[in-house]
Amino acid sequence: MQPALNLKSFRTNGYAVLHGAVSSSMISQLRAELARVEAACSSMSEEERERDFVFEKDLSDAGRGGISAHDVGSAIFIIGNLCRYVPLGYELLALPALADASALALGTGPSGVTAHFMNATIKHPIFGRAIGWHRDFPNDYLSGESSSFLRLMICLDGMQANGGATRFMPGTHLVSDEEVRAEKKQGLRHRHDPYAGQPVECGPGDVVLIHPKVVHGSPANHSTEPRRNIVVQVGVAGMALVGEREEATGRMLGPACAGDSGWLPTA
Repeated sequence: MQPALNLKSFRTNGYAVLHGAVSSSMISQLRAELARVEAACSSMSEEERERDFVFEKDLSDAGRGGISAHDVGSAIFIIGNLCRYVPLGYELLALPALADASALALGTGPSGVTAHFMNATIKHPIFGRAIGWHRDFPNDYLSGESSSFLRLMICLDGMQANGGATRFMPGTHLVSDEEVRAEKKQGLRHRHDPYAGQPVECGPGDVVLIHPKVVHGSPANHSTEPRRNIVVQVGVAGMALVGEREEATGRMLGPACAGDSGWLPTA
């Protein structure tokens, strides 16, 4: 039986957890693939590294609680365009549980959801950086022109409150697109204590569905365990997009994604 989405929680709070959506065997494979990419990164071209990778050493010390760039070495924070490096990502998009939950949250049919982008966000033990409070709509990478999209956060290690778990301000998604666009245009920032809001604790294989207008962020990971998540933005098929395109952009979620017929052009 497929895990069920708590639609009431998603609509009320702006987020919900889909428990056990990804099998333990696939989670193990994904962990191994990320480790392989991290090990291979040093031999990639400078162009690839600059295009698709974000390194801890290139970001502020403040986000790591003052730990210096020298002390984090070549640690990777984000692997972008993940399907370019981890083709197993396409199998994630093909999982019926993710397709069905996304369709339910977006209020569309099971064949009406396509992928926008996919990345791996890695919070290393001890120095995994904090992520400031923000909304995902509109974003500066690849955003819908409307908020008819969401993000899936596939937890590879699980998340704990003391290990940099994502935290939410429930109900902050209940505003219009126009209000949020105005907020963005005015450069308004969401300033809260890093440990404010509601933390989401979950296990490996759980998936957090995130409404694009809910305010969320996460404190640094000062625990001894990693917090690795795969983030997939998905939306209503055919919606207009603004920004970058990736290997996964336009791929239909569900079993069709496994074949060439899984690709749909985006507006």
